[in-house]
Amino acid sequence: MAVRERDSSPTGRGFLMVIPFLLFFAGVFCLGMYFFQSVVEETAFFGLLVGSTTQTEITDEDTGFVPGERPNALLKIPAIRYGKQFARLNVSWQNGGWSIRNVPVWFGSDKKILKKGAGMSFGSAFPGERGCTILSAHVTRDFAELEDTPVGAIVTLETSYGPYAYRVEEKRTADGTDRWYMDAGQDADLVLYTCYPRDNNGKRRTERCVLLCTLIDGTEVPQ
Repeated sequence: MAVRERDSSPTGRGFLMVIPFLLFFAGVFCLGMYFFQSVVEETAFFGLLVGSTTQTEITDEDTGFVPGERPNALLKIPAIRYGKQFARLNVSWQNGGWSIRNVPVWFGSDKKILKKGAGMSFGSAFPGERGCTILSAHVTRDFAELEDTPVGAIVTLETSYGPYAYRVEEKRTADGTDRWYMDAGQDADLVLYTCYPRDNNGKRRTERCVLLCTLIDGTEVPQ
């Protein structure tokens, strides 16, 4: 008995032929998004392209943030949800005025958060806790003046549970692959860092500008 060959469906054959193209375009799209977020945003030209749109001010009313008064004692840090604004940052120095002013500080440091302000690295200490508070922000946005900040400058953090003040003790640069500044157990009480240098002729920034700060005022949680 002859065996009849089963005809393949034209629709099925067409769908199978389209799959490689769909995968190709999906790969191109993902690669393009990665390139934009990880490379283009790291360049000096990005700040020129986006212009003032990167400096859109987020008010306290937008986030529900309310600076707290200084407490007489602080037994523990109030519960703060990841992705929530809990502080406002200012940096000033003698004869320099306020170059970094009213920057919202959020708990977390992913890309969405850093588009809204400064972010605190997960696993670092909250102001007032034992350990080091680690904050970062984009050099094309809120920390554009960080590399101009001199040793001796004063950093203030108005948190939801009270104010804290720090003095910049050291300014260093670090290679992007060297993550020593992310150690929450180091001697500094506060680390501020951003990409470096600010003006890089359109090339990707591979270094970091790092400020190491010491707490000079604020209510601490008892050890």
